[in-house]
Amino acid sequence: MRRHRRLVLTDRIIPFLAAFVGLVALAGAVIVEISAQQRAAQVSEELARLRLTLDLLSQRTELLAGAADDGTAEGLLALQERMDRLEQDWERRSMAAAAPSPEAAAAAAGPAATTAAAAPAAVDPNLPTTDCIPPGTRFMGVTGESYAICQTPAVVRVSAITGENVVVEGAGVITETGFAALAGTTCTLMVFSAEAEGFAEMRVSCQ
Repeated sequence: MRRHRRLVLTDRIIPFLAAFVGLVALAGAVIVEISAQQRAAQVSEELARLRLTLDLLSQRTELLAGAADDGTAEGLLALQERMDRLEQDWERRSMAAAAPSPEAAAAAAGPAATTAAAAPAAVDPNLPTTDCIPPGTRFMGVTGESYAICQTPAVVRVSAITGENVVVEGAGVITETGFAALAGTTCTLMVFSAEAEGFAEMRVSCQ
């Protein structure tokens, strides 16, 4: 009797064990399939990135190869000249906006000023004509040096130069592509570039 019960119990347990083993095997297969899909997706993304990088490198190589034939150099030079003209026009407009109109100046000065303006102004012999920089000429400035501007009382005294700013006596701190008036003159100093090594490209324009 007992033996019969054991056999019946064994017969009932075996299907459950078989089902459990099957579920474990199925779960393992699902995990392996998910891992394979994830790996395939990662490989596909990496291949897409490599393909995009190769395309960009190919396009850049073609652009560099054709730069000599498509007039890129000439276009850049023309663009630089246009920027120079725009800078000069901007300086003239800024100085014209800051200066009083001729009518207002004449009314403030009176008839004597009108008579004096009618006579041609002689060049002051005390103003420099040699060992100086002509107005409107670009030049390289160095920290601690002074630069006289021809036929004007303006002298650019460079106190300090950093990676972005130039400190000039009588003009203060001037940032790259900025400009400032030189105290006591009708001249404006513009800074094109400033290097941390102590060099700066500048230009002085006078009315």
